[in-house]
Formats: sequence, C-alpha cells, structure tokens
Amino acid sequence: MKKAFTLAEVLITLGIIGVVAAITIPGLIAKYQKEAAVNKLKRSISILNQAYKLSYDDVGELDAQETKDMDSLAYFNTYWAPYIKVHTYCTSPSQCGYRTHTPFTMANNQKSGWYAIEPRLRATFMTPDGFTYIIFLATWSSDDGASGTKKDELYQVIVDINGGEKPNKFGKDVFWLSRTQNDGGGIRPYCYDKTDAEVNKDCSATGEGTCCAEKIRRAGWKIEKNYPWKG
Repeated sequence: MKKAFTLAEVLITLGIIGVVAAITIPGLIAKYQKEAAVNKLKRSISILNQAYKLSYDDVGELDAQETKDMDSLAYFNTYWAPYIKVHTYCTSPSQCGYRTHTPFTMANNQKSGWYAIEPRLRATFMTPDGFTYIIFLATWSSDDGASGTKKDELYQVIVDINGGEKPNKFGKDVFWLSRTQNDGGGIRPYCYDKTDAEVNKDCSATGEGTCCAEKIRRAGWKIEKNYPWKG
C-alpha cells in the first residue's frame, strides 16, 4: 500500500509555507528596495559629478549672487546641458511627472514646502534613465517655506531617483546634494560638513530628511536599521 499525505497534512504544510513567506518576503522586498535606492543614489551623484567637473573646467562656477541673478534656462544651457544627457527640461510639474509644484514629503511625513518646479529659482530636468535633477540657483524667503536665504542653499541639488513616481519622500526616493568647491570640489551629499549628531537628527523619523544621502554615505553606502525607511 502506497503512503500518501492526508489532506490535513497538506493543509498544515501549506499553512507553514504561507506563514514563512509572510514573514520573509516583505523583508526581502524591503532589502531589495533599499539596495536599489542606494545604487541609484550613487549613480546619480556620479553622473552629476562628471557633468559638474567638465562644466567647471570649461566655464567655471558662478558665485552665489551671479547664480541668483541669472535666468535659470540660460544657466542650465551654459553650465549643464552641454555635459549631461537630458530627456526633458521642465517648466511645469506635469513635464516632470509631478502633480504640483511642491510634491515632496519630508522624512517625518510632513508636507514639504520646497518647490520642484520654479523657473526663477531652479533648473529642473529629467535624464533618459528616469532621474529628475533640481539644480538650485537661489531660494527666497517668500518661497519654499524658508525663513531666509543661506549661502549653502544657493548650491543645493535635489535628485528624485524615480522621477515623478511616488512616494516623493526625502530619504526614500528624493535626496539632497550639494555643489561644493571645497577639498577638490564636486557633488556631495548635503550635510557632508555637518556632525554625526546633526545628520542623525535630521535623517530620522522626526526630522526633515535633507541629510539622508550623507547618512547613507557615512554608513558605507548602506541603509542601516536606524534609518527612517518605513512610513
């Protein structure tokens, strides 16, 4: 007589498999998403660095006041367009896949007032790989929910590693970078010059998330357990 599994045994086995899958699959998905985000972040920085350094060698870098006074399209056409592949230069949210001028959410899940599309203050463009770059020319106290213009805010860069697709959240798919001439110059994660305490406070479940690219870099290009990934 051949031995066979009873229906009860089959159902129990399937139940165990289902429980194990429910426990392990979300973790595997999250791990993949984190690794993909880090790889895209590193790639975006590399692309910008190559373009920035070629541009700097050819035409230099404007100082803060010159950048602020220059038309964003003219600035883009002079300092970026010749050195980076561009799919779309965005003058409206829909061109970059956004529904509003202020599509971003901070790490603490609060709505951000920073503008993605603002021709007076930003050069915003998409590349063929699906990245959206927002190059700051200036920020005004009456815009972006800002309390005033700081020097380092004139050299910020935002990269959205999946374009207009959600979640559009700082530290998840939207990261802050800086253009700097210090120590050889180039594109670096924003907050590169801040202390660990300052970086960790900002890139947390209660912070804005502007320092999250730097937090990833300091962790050896990894997203660690204390990173505000969930939510």
